This record gives sequence, structure tokens and C-alpha cells, in this order.
Amino acid sequence: MAPLKIRVEYYFDPESRNWGFRVPALRVVGGGCETREEAERHSLDAIRYALSDEADAGSGEEIEAEYVELKPVLARSA
Repeated sequence: MAPLKIRVEYYFDPESRNWGFRVPALRVVGGGCETREEAERHSLDAIRYALSDEADAGSGEEIEAEYVELKPVLARSA
């Protein structure tokens, strides 16, 4: 099975002088990072959380769940 690719957008806010990120497919937004590398680490943490059982905890719905393996790899544009 091929790894899942999820688009992550990084941006620099010149007014606050911080880096932020967006993960559109998961509706995740984060920011306040001093460096792009920090934003990359935070985005991976946010993706892990969004795809974890913790994100669905307390929904009260009867669900059937299974796990799929994802291997996140940071790819840089040329």
C-alpha cells in the first residue's frame, strides 16, 4: 500500500514574524512558530492528532473503526 499524501501549506506572517501552517484536507490550521522547521514539526503533530482516536473521543456515536498505516514524509519543493 502506498503512503497517503496530505498537502500541508506553510506561510510566513511578516506582521507577527511567525510561521504558520494549514492542512486543508483535515481543516487544520496552526501558527505562532518561530521557524518553518518548528511549523513542520507542529503540522505533523496536528495531523497525528486529527487522525487519532483522541480526535473522535466523546462523540457518543456507535462507530466501527480500523487502523491504516501512514508513513509521513516531508517533501520539499525544488
